[in-house]
Amino acid sequence: MKTKIGKELKVTGISLLSILLALAFFLTGLCIYHKLMLRKEKSVIENTEGLMVEVDGNYMNLYMEGDGEKTLVFLAGAGTPSPMYDFKPLYTRLSDKYKIVVIERFGYGYSDECEGDRPLDLITDQDRQALAEAGVDGPYILVPHSLSGAEAIWWANHYPDEIEAIIGLDMNIPAQYDAYPVSLDDLEAQDLEEAISSQDFYDFWMYDIGLVRLFNAEALLPALTSDDLTEEEKEQYRALTYVMYCRGSGATWARESVMTEHALTAMQEYVNGPIPDVPTLMIVSDGTVMKPVYGDDCTEIWRSIHEDYVSRVTVGDIIELDCGHYVHAEMPDQVAAGIEEFLDSLEQG
Repeated sequence: MKTKIGKELKVTGISLLSILLALAFFLTGLCIYHKLMLRKEKSVIENTEGLMVEVDGNYMNLYMEGDGEKTLVFLAGAGTPSPMYDFKPLYTRLSDKYKIVVIERFGYGYSDECEGDRPLDLITDQDRQALAEAGVDGPYILVPHSLSGAEAIWWANHYPDEIEAIIGLDMNIPAQYDAYPVSLDDLEAQDLEEAISSQDFYDFWMYDIGLVRLFNAEALLPALTSDDLTEEEKEQYRALTYVMYCRGSGATWARESVMTEHALTAMQEYVNGPIPDVPTLMIVSDGTVMKPVYGDDCTEIWRSIHEDYVSRVTVGDIIELDCGHYVHAEMPDQVAAGIEEFLDSLEQG
């Protein structure tokens, strides 16, 4: 009996060891492949279309197209690797009528990394400086996606003469955090550095070892499947994606993301502050991006808080789309038509 049990334990031990060895070989091979690909991707990155302007001693990339009287300034959501390419399915449908400016903030796309904290006031001032350096005068129509909605609100509240309207592309608003399972008091007690460093374990496996290679980039970034991007642009977008994400939690974009969300959730000034009373169009997704937080009621909650936001401005409207979070890449025809109709209505008074 003991001999039988011993044999079974030996077989089990050998099986577990084989699995562990196979896993170790796989991870080692993946890591080597990942490092080789990163080296290749860094070598192919080349900015051939954007304008690099100097701000605070670093260079920021702006993409401009069209020469209409109204200026649409596109602001990317947190962690969008290349705003210049990501917004292309939408702005190509608008540039015959409007002046298009896509800002790639520090740490995004072809723009430089930069040191230090990334609070909203600094981000906004750097974007304003970049526009001034490029000779782009206001007033601007801000077109923020996702978390950059925080910047749009800050910008319009602090520099109202510069903002003609806000067109939110599934943009974040402070009210969305009221439904979070964590209270504001708890969030206020969190240490910002702790929030940043909590990503270290995740970053190691995803970006140092290379598990990120197992994910489908096209599923996360719909613009990568758009016919509006050339194959060369898609190659650049993929390269920028891996290089950007693999900079880790200390990267400029990651510090910006954490601090902006921290500000929205933990500071009463943002949560209970005034909604800027500028003409506002909210283009809203099906809300599934918030399902991990809101659960099965994500669509209803997500849309209702945006409807409430729009109801509190003098001139506002909302367009609800049955698509995911990257509304500008998933349904660009509908989004472009909605933007044109809204801006035309402002012209007509």
